Amino acid sequence: MTAVLGRLGDRILDKLVPKASAKAAAEWYVHCYCRERSDFRKICTTAGGQTRCGSCYAFRICGG
Repeated sequence: MTAVLGRLGDRILDKLVPKASAKAAAEWYVHCYCRERSDFRKICTTAGGQTRCGSCYAFRICGG
């Protein structure tokens, strides 16, 4: 009975969750600037052949 429920659950999951893409996603940080004692950076991602970057945000004190 457990095996039957497991197979049924796998089938339902296959229908609800799309298959993983063959292209891997990548994330990295890009330095923006240092201003008013704050160091700013943004995160960029590549997924599905497209690269996107977010907005710059403060993440530490400059020189620290």
